[in-house]
Amino acid sequence: MNNLEKYYKVQHLIRTGDHLGWKSSGIVGKLIRLKTGNTINHSSMAIRLNYEGLEKRRYDVGALNRGIEFHMLSRMLEKYNGKVWWYPLKNEYNELRPKIAMKAFEFIDTPYDYGNLFKNVLGRVSTNLAKLFCSEFYNLALWSVGIDTGWPVPGKAPTPADVHRMKIFKDKIQIL
Repeated sequence: MNNLEKYYKVQHLIRTGDHLGWKSSGIVGKLIRLKTGNTINHSSMAIRLNYEGLEKRRYDVGALNRGIEFHMLSRMLEKYNGKVWWYPLKNEYNELRPKIAMKAFEFIDTPYDYGNLFKNVLGRVSTNLAKLFCSEFYNLALWSVGIDTGWPVPGKAPTPADVHRMKIFKDKIQIL
């Protein structure tokens, strides 16, 4: 079990659409970082639900081995072997957060794009709406609601390293 002290200090500030950057200690994560030269190897999106009794909870939507999945963020952090950073979206995107949530939920159960994940090692891959990997999902969800992420390669999927460098975030904060 991980110590979630850092997370609980900022949990109330995490909002829908914020990026979560994951750095795993596993071999696949290390291989991805070797290729991208970055501190993170996985991207996901934070979700806050405004339903009675759930206002204080935070959730994670991201591409995992079974596709786009929805999980309680604290449970993901508890069992995670690595580090995690929270990248809050800039305030100028606040009015789009409900649309971001709707778009993220539309992608749930989309299969994972293993083929393009591995092709990424050789070079940029085309975005595939039928199957998605983590950073491809995050970028597409924001782009679909009108947020210009600054991703300069139209039709190609960004890696977690690319999301990490987008100019749409406030300063990142390590939460695990």
